[in-house]
Amino acid sequence: YLMMLIAIVGLVYFALERILRSPWGRVLKAIREDETAAIALGKNAVRFRLEAFIIGSSLMGLAGALYVAFIGFVSPFDFLPIVTFQIWAMVIVGGSGNNRGALLGALVVWAIWSLSGIAIAKLVPPNLAAQGGAIQVILIGLLLVLSLLYRPRGLIGEDVIVSKHA
Repeated sequence: YLMMLIAIVGLVYFALERILRSPWGRVLKAIREDETAAIALGKNAVRFRLEAFIIGSSLMGLAGALYVAFIGFVSPFDFLPIVTFQIWAMVIVGGSGNNRGALLGALVVWAIWSLSGIAIAKLVPPNLAAQGGAIQVILIGLLLVLSLLYRPRGLIGEDVIVSKHA
């Protein structure tokens, strides 16, 4: 299953990189940077946003299907607010607007979360496990603050490219 997942992530990464470098991806960047200018150049911002929403939703559906296939059961309790916090931290730490940054951020935040969980389980007495679990959130928050202070664009920030001819 892990090999299949790695292959799917690689395929999705390749496809997203192709999309990002296509004229369609450049229009999305233009809309993000200055929507008024993009509209003035004749681009339909609503249509492009809808198309991006459809692609994102499709990828979320794929991720959900892979998650359910692995876990076998999904409940609302699988997606607590801390999961949203982790995902935002992954994107911010890695660097938004950049697929490599999102992957690196996911690996770094996941590694810190998992390794701190293992350390807490081994070092903290069972009667203090609930308080020890808060250390994980504190560590991710500290990573987030340090990232914003020292690397505001993330570990791998988005490349600033004005033109291919510059």
